[in-house]
Amino acid sequence: MDHVTRFAAVNSKIKTMGSAFLKEADYIELLQKRSVMEAARYLKEKTAYNRILEHAHIEGIHRGQLENLIKQNMIRNIDKIIHYFNGNYRRFVATLYAKYEIEELKQIARAVYNGRSAGDFRNSAFIGKYSGIERSKIFEAKLTRDIIHALEGSEFYKHLIPLVNGDIQENLFRFEMVLDMAYYSILQREWSRLDKRDIRILEQAQGMMADLLNLQWIYRGIKFYKLSPEELLNYTIDIGYRLTRDFVKGLCYAGSLDNFFRLTRETRYSFLFKDDETTDIYMERRMERHVYFELLAMDRSHQLSIITTFSYVLFLEFEVRDLIAVIESIRYGVPLDQAHQYIILKLRGDEK
Repeated sequence: MDHVTRFAAVNSKIKTMGSAFLKEADYIELLQKRSVMEAARYLKEKTAYNRILEHAHIEGIHRGQLENLIKQNMIRNIDKIIHYFNGNYRRFVATLYAKYEIEELKQIARAVYNGRSAGDFRNSAFIGKYSGIERSKIFEAKLTRDIIHALEGSEFYKHLIPLVNGDIQENLFRFEMVLDMAYYSILQREWSRLDKRDIRILEQAQGMMADLLNLQWIYRGIKFYKLSPEELLNYTIDIGYRLTRDFVKGLCYAGSLDNFFRLTRETRYSFLFKDDETTDIYMERRMERHVYFELLAMDRSHQLSIITTFSYVLFLEFEVRDLIAVIESIRYGVPLDQAHQYIILKLRGDEK
């Protein structure tokens, strides 16, 4: 199938759907609301979220309910896009759901690890969306190993089962890292079945994202976890774009943050590590902003390709993250001038 036939209709649909993304003015308005209820009312009355909030009881809505509805809107939009594809392309786009299911599985595992009930997460939007597992088994889990057994029959299970059989069966850190690595393995397998042009484009996009994640991981591994170079390297993602495998290995063996900073200073990603206290606070948001603008540029350069769909899904994710950041800021009374610093979309007056 030629690229015009495959992408013309779906890209036109994405352009229309993309016009519904929240604007800067929406975030400014939302950040001034004094309650989750006020924020929900604004979303219902003034934005495209009115469809998903149409039957919601706004007067009594709480944070968890609103966040779940926001995620349901993301699912609703991705499902619309999936229907435009078939075969390998349909499977690839559906695989993007694995990332969001993994995030919710990690959230549940952290809760269980800390003595909370997995049942508190029964309204999770993405559990089972990619894996196809029986959701109820996840919510009955008492231990991390129970979550692993509940995933039997899914793609995630074969990656996680060694944690149960070894000496690290209840190690939350390894549970999370193995799931992250499973995602990239699954995603890479699926994109390898696409046309060569789209493979090259995705290798660039996902490779750039892997560069950022590796830098974040190595930095935190050195600063907070005091991990050995071997363990740091073991959990890096081997699909980089601008950072070679040898360079990443050198970062893992840097030995200190000073040496790490010296090596990263000459890379394209030096903006992540500023010489002040903002690195740990804003690193995640700096990464996401970089991805956002890089994907916009790629979409302009590679018309009628898979990058338009791939970018749209990521931008939906970023909007969900921004809205959750807004809701959390309202809930905890974060001052306006501080709250807007956590928004991926650059707002006026944000210089961080």
